[in-house]
Amino acid sequence: MDTHAWRRLKHFLETKTPGWKLQNRLLISLILLSSIPVAIVAISSSLISNRILSDQTDQMHQVFLNQVEKEMNNQFKKFDELMLQYTYDNSSLSRFTNEDLTYRNFGLVNDLYTVLTNLRSGMENVVEIDFYSTPYQKIVTSSGLLLQPDEFMDPAALQSSRSLTRYGSWIDTRTHLNSRLERPVITYIRPTTIAGSNVVNSFFIVYLDAASLSAKLKANVSDPATYLVINASGNAVMHSVPSKVGTVVDFPHFREELMKGKNMANYRFTLPIDGKASLVNSVYSANRDWYYVSILPIALVKKETNLLRNLLFSVSIAFILLAVLIAIRTSKRIYLPVHKLTQRVFKQKAVADSKDEIVYITEHIQHMEARNDRLQKTVSQYHSHAEQYSLMSLLVGTSSDTTLHQDTFQDLPVCLLLLETDAVYLQAHYSRNDQFLLYYAIENIAQEVLNAKGITRSLMIQPGLFAIVYQPPSASPQQSRADATELLDAVRSYLKLNIVISADYSERGLQGIHDVFQQAKHALRYSFSLGTNQVIIGGELDPSVSDQADALVEVETLILHSLQSAQYGEAQELFAQIIQLLKDDSSLTSEVVKAYCSQLLGAMMHAVGKDFHSDTETMNMKALTVELDRQRNLQEIERFFHTRFFDNLMASHPEKSSLERLQIEQVVTFIRNHYDQDISLQLCADLVGLSSSQLSRTFKKIMGMNFVDYVIQLRVNIAKELLSDSANSIQAVTDKLRYTSVNSFIRIFKKITGTTPGSYRKDAQDMKL
Repeated sequence: MDTHAWRRLKHFLETKTPGWKLQNRLLISLILLSSIPVAIVAISSSLISNRILSDQTDQMHQVFLNQVEKEMNNQFKKFDELMLQYTYDNSSLSRFTNEDLTYRNFGLVNDLYTVLTNLRSGMENVVEIDFYSTPYQKIVTSSGLLLQPDEFMDPAALQSSRSLTRYGSWIDTRTHLNSRLERPVITYIRPTTIAGSNVVNSFFIVYLDAASLSAKLKANVSDPATYLVINASGNAVMHSVPSKVGTVVDFPHFREELMKGKNMANYRFTLPIDGKASLVNSVYSANRDWYYVSILPIALVKKETNLLRNLLFSVSIAFILLAVLIAIRTSKRIYLPVHKLTQRVFKQKAVADSKDEIVYITEHIQHMEARNDRLQKTVSQYHSHAEQYSLMSLLVGTSSDTTLHQDTFQDLPVCLLLLETDAVYLQAHYSRNDQFLLYYAIENIAQEVLNAKGITRSLMIQPGLFAIVYQPPSASPQQSRADATELLDAVRSYLKLNIVISADYSERGLQGIHDVFQQAKHALRYSFSLGTNQVIIGGELDPSVSDQADALVEVETLILHSLQSAQYGEAQELFAQIIQLLKDDSSLTSEVVKAYCSQLLGAMMHAVGKDFHSDTETMNMKALTVELDRQRNLQEIERFFHTRFFDNLMASHPEKSSLERLQIEQVVTFIRNHYDQDISLQLCADLVGLSSSQLSRTFKKIMGMNFVDYVIQLRVNIAKELLSDSANSIQAVTDKLRYTSVNSFIRIFKKITGTTPGSYRKDAQDMKL
């Protein structure tokens, strides 16, 4: 020890004024007293920080799991809505179930393959989309295969589909289903129904890639936690480790603990997993009976918090003067999890760094509120359209479900008004746009008049025919008559149109609206006798009027049926009965007769369609209506129909069968001259002025085989000639005959000839030798 230095220090202290030592001791005491609170604050801060970090880490995982669960449900919801739009009462799919899916019917199979390919390209994470036709027990895959059920190699999907009606079904992750699906897949089965009914006639079977969906479980690769989705059976439907997708999660007591959180929004527990104490967070999704789970070893959580505690404790003892810097460092460390949480939630690091995060979160919430407002508007529009469709279904009797109208109409009697305009007159005197403007005006007038009576819904059944359903405080025949009269006066005052209104009401509310609609529609038939601008109550009509109307309607139906089947002479004879029935009723005025005959002329022209309009000398509907209006009596009207309609029609088509044969010969010549080009049924139908369905029926009638079979047979015969020449390769023959691939050509060639193109060429060359 350096005693010399100690003596000098002692001498220095003794020379100072009295009390200096006490002041130094007090100073030391104050320093100690100030350091103890700092140390206590430092230790307390470290413990509190540890707790905050642990809680924030736990909340961060809970928030992330909730977000992942919502995102997954949104993914499945969007997927389900897309499939629902594509399959709900989709009449365009019926042609794939009306005919057998065979390679002989190549065009139909190829069209279905195109539908599957387009549908698959519009969705994410889809491995394969298959179409299962139940009437013919055939399956077409998006990879181009046509399979029988035993070849499909997924009996579970087929078995599940047989129990479905209108809604889809999910099958959780399965692995190694077959040679086509060797990856883990989640299966979705969506039934398609016949339009206008609940009859299921086919299914879409969709396979989603469970591994690619699992990639959405983890926000980034640096996250040390393990994320997985477990179903009620304990299988990993999705897993952040792709190799474990589809495996069974069999940690001791894991499933028992997990089941405890089934009825909780979030549930956490600790459990030894793989020999490590781990923190487990779970979110239960009732939509699919799944558990979204995160697993994080507790050691990873405590590692950073313990480091912070030790650092604060050591710095507080050794560097009291650095307390401010330590506080700044601590505040930064405390804020770091919040910063990471916002980056993980919004996934827009650049935006979060360039702007205060509280402001950014506020703007994000406002953006989400704006999106929700737009979504609410879209949902409201969808509900309005759905309500209109449901009301139409109730009226025509295709549905009895009143669920959509429970918030609109009470379970009380409702009134029904059927308003009919003279559609033929409008067609003859107004353009199409002007006609729909008038229809729009009629609906607005009806809403304005009847909204004051009660809740009102109106829709146009067909051009010129409106159904108006409303619920006044007390529905009755007298009320519906009075309201119909008021509506009639309003339409006549504003639009000057000739209309007829049939009024009725339903005691059982919407449950009986179909029967009332049928009665009211039937009552409209009597308008020809009563005249226009009338309110008709079906139960109050004179029996003689209803009998005469029924007789006319019956003969009208026979005339239209004869015209549609090209029995023009028979239709002319039936028309004579119409004239006689009109002559027998002396009460009919000239205006009523002309109005009735004008409507009948329009229906007859529509029935014959192109057979009448193909005559270049025939006048248009507007000119014919004007000419009909100039006829003075029934005798002249009868002569008008004979000379201007029946004579022109029969003169233009003396032999319809010979015309059909000529049309088919023209189609066959076109196919033979253009076999090396793309040929479709619609193209050939346009060539001869027929619809595709008319050409299909006529072609089979004349040729004895389907259109597609004839094209395939012709191309195979030409392929035989081309293959006989060794200079033509199989690829060249495939391209010339417009097949999509060599495999398709080989398959079709073998199906028709019983041998492959290569074997046929070899046999042909051997015969030449």
